[in-house]
Amino acid sequence: MSNKIRLFTPGPVAMSARTLAIGASQLPYNRTEPFSHLTFEIIEGLKYIFGTQGDVVIFAASGTGAMEAVFFNFLDQSDKVLIMNGGTFGQRWVDLCTQHGIPFEQVSLVPGHPISLEDLEHKLSRNEYSTLLINAHETSTGMIYDTKAIGELTRKYGVFFVVDAISTICADIFMMDEWHVDVSVLSSQKALALPPGLSFLALNEKAKLRLETRTCKSYYFDIKAYLANQERGQMPFTPVIGLFLMLHERLREIRLQGIDFLVSHHSGLAEYFRKGLKDLPFSFVPDSPSNALTAISCPENIDAFDLVKRLAAGFNCFVAPNEGDLKHRVFRVSHFGEQNETDFDFLINALEATLNNS
Repeated sequence: MSNKIRLFTPGPVAMSARTLAIGASQLPYNRTEPFSHLTFEIIEGLKYIFGTQGDVVIFAASGTGAMEAVFFNFLDQSDKVLIMNGGTFGQRWVDLCTQHGIPFEQVSLVPGHPISLEDLEHKLSRNEYSTLLINAHETSTGMIYDTKAIGELTRKYGVFFVVDAISTICADIFMMDEWHVDVSVLSSQKALALPPGLSFLALNEKAKLRLETRTCKSYYFDIKAYLANQERGQMPFTPVIGLFLMLHERLREIRLQGIDFLVSHHSGLAEYFRKGLKDLPFSFVPDSPSNALTAISCPENIDAFDLVKRLAAGFNCFVAPNEGDLKHRVFRVSHFGEQNETDFDFLINALEATLNNS
């Protein structure tokens, strides 16, 4: 077995030596002017990667925390929500609606297949729905949806548009303002290549106006409190200070390189890996894959979940299993983090060796 742990999971991901070194440093006191200045720079960097001139709030929470903040702040029982459910994370929107008692209807998509824009327009044109919830990238299948075209429809019919962009921002092109997205969410452990623990919610002016018409149902996730505190470069509660330091440096790197460079990097790794699999008995799940990860379908004689376990035990290679109906059929390989072609060569060889030893 290799001693090196190789992470090909969509969070946590392999981090750079520089990021790890920052994480090992002594934490500063956060209620200071220098920390406020650092926070202002972080917020500007986050606006850059979201593609927005609007506001971004920062939570000490996983991505699901930011998703739930949408319900606490923007939705109530007077809404009727339409959800595009293409897998595990589309289902998370469904579960949150159920938990919060928000009326909804879901469109259950075939895993790995696109949203029908014609069918979506037909539904939105009825004027039954106040809000549309989608995942820009359905991480369980690798499918990326046409957020830009969907945003045109929500603008046309006056529907509030909320996008989970957790596993797509920095891996794929995402332009919140140009695509007419009202609220989008992101977390730290995907293409930002940081530890889990931070999530971000971006909101435009339309969303800020909506805030004023709703009573937030949470003390901790009250976006108005975050916006007020961030005006002075602070959080309403103790932030994850070490992750702020890592995030500040990571966003600085991205600004220097440019977001297009980072998207191209993910695209290149995805293409390299997919080409490397051509001689193995796998197929790919989505019609339109994200650069973020590759969802791999196994033939009937190979159990995907067993393969995931054998890669970990035999090679210290950690790929992502799946859930539900896809558990034994599909596994996933992410292209996030501090990876290079040598890492993917190792994984391809490990897959081949594992299959040969079946």
